[in-house]
Amino acid sequence: MKRIFTIILICIATTVFVEAQRRITPVNNSATTTQARNENKKEEKDGRPASVIETKDSEGNIVLVDTISGQEYIDSTAINKKPKILYPLIHQVTIGLNIWDPVMRCLGQSYGGCEVWGELSLYNRFKPMIAFGMGSADYTPDDGNYTYKSSLAPFFKIGMNYNFMFKSKPDYQIFLGAHYGFTPFKYEITNISIPGGYWGEHEIVNIPKQNTSVGFLDIALGLKVMIVKNFSLGWNIKYHFLLHESKYTNGAPWYIPGFGTRGSKISGSFSLMYTFTLNKGREVENIEIDEDIEIKE
Repeated sequence: MKRIFTIILICIATTVFVEAQRRITPVNNSATTTQARNENKKEEKDGRPASVIETKDSEGNIVLVDTISGQEYIDSTAINKKPKILYPLIHQVTIGLNIWDPVMRCLGQSYGGCEVWGELSLYNRFKPMIAFGMGSADYTPDDGNYTYKSSLAPFFKIGMNYNFMFKSKPDYQIFLGAHYGFTPFKYEITNISIPGGYWGEHEIVNIPKQNTSVGFLDIALGLKVMIVKNFSLGWNIKYHFLLHESKYTNGAPWYIPGFGTRGSKISGSFSLMYTFTLNKGREVENIEIDEDIEIKE
């Protein structure tokens, strides 16, 4: 009887223990399974094991490092992906001095002057500019039959340049611009030699000073190159033409301050520049800059 009772107790205890194990085991298995699934999802999302982290080498290439084995290898899908640069609205201010005319006057040119200009950089793309200068002329042709003189007079310009290299650093620029110029000035023509009649005598005639004003347009293609920190050199070639001018009674002006000689359609300039950076560009990795993107500060 005691043996039967003991066997019954052992069976009851065994049944209770097994039932407890059945209740506990699914919970543990569920937690383990959830954790494994999360890790698997992470691996699938990154496309590589969770132990692999991402860093960069000295050349800017993305390098993958296995934190367990210590092995390094380059991510071939990220090689040579260089960051693009976004520039703020108010980026730089550049002050320039056109030294072409002063140099040419020193070399014997009979007309010209000097010009200073300022340019504001917007997004490193749009470049509104203003300019001020002075010009004069004292010209006698080779045959010496007259002398053209234009007193030192001011000229003004305002316009816009467009930088084709706006996605690159501003150290190098290629731009196209349109500039409106205006100048009020005085000029005179003296010692005009008019051949005489039968006896070969010459009559000398003078045309007194006249006041006039002229408006003109420059279309300029230019290049800017940084030579040392903040200092740059720039060249441009200009196609220009007259837009309007006041009436004159005795001969059209031969030289126009800021424009050049009346018959010329092509001219150029050479400038020394200094640039003040107001806001630096922001580098953003792996972003293609759309030309119509709105850049916020």
